[in-house]
Parts: sequence; structure tokens; C-alpha cells
Amino acid sequence: MQMPFTLRLIYHSFRAIVRAGFVLMLAWIIFIPANANEVTALGAREGTQYPEGLRIMRTARVVVAVAPQRAYDLIATMIGPNMSPVLVQIGINQLAAGYVPPTSSQEPIAPEFETSRDIEGPRFIQVD
Repeated sequence: MQMPFTLRLIYHSFRAIVRAGFVLMLAWIIFIPANANEVTALGAREGTQYPEGLRIMRTARVVVAVAPQRAYDLIATMIGPNMSPVLVQIGINQLAAGYVPPTSSQEPIAPEFETSRDIEGPRFIQVD
């Protein structure tokens, strides 16, 4: 038995609209340059098209707009028992507002310490 033509048409139209929306959302996250508000929120120089953290901020904005409260509960459960859903929601809201932490391409948090004890040869003891 086959579904009536009108129901198939509605089903395939809805599926096409959902796919098109998903493609547009991904294109906005990945390919569209930042506008002036996003550049200001990220603290980048004026005229920067793709500032550091733009894609993270846009992804967080999508999560804030779409995700129900249960999503924050699941994320907190996956992170571990020390994380509450409220803290996850606050963190994602902060990311959506533009407070993106620096990535690894910037200076390391704990720089290498230089010592005056530079020795020649290997820096370990080998037992014969």
C-alpha cells in the first residue's frame, strides 16, 4: 500500500525544507564573514572578516536558540558529576555573547622556563 500523493508531497517538501535550513545554517557558521557586532563582541580589530572564535560563537548562538533545557542536562551528564546543567547553560550563553577562550594557536598558559643549568649530552640517566 502506498501513501496518497498529497501526503508524499508534504513529507518530501518538509524534508527538503529541513535540509535546506540545515545547509544554510552550516554556511552561515562556516563561510559568512563576521558583521560589525560580531567583530566587536569578539574584541577583534575593525575590518577583520573571520576573527578568532567566530565559528564557536555562532555555534553557541545556534545552541542557545534551539536547544531545550534537556540538552543542557545531557551535556552536564556527559561532562561529569561535578558539572551542573546551570553552569553548562551559563557557559554556552557566555560563548554566544562572544566571550570565547583563546585557542592553542596563541601563547601557552604556562611558558617554558629557561634555566641556567644547560648541560651537554643527554638529559636522562641510562642504566647499563
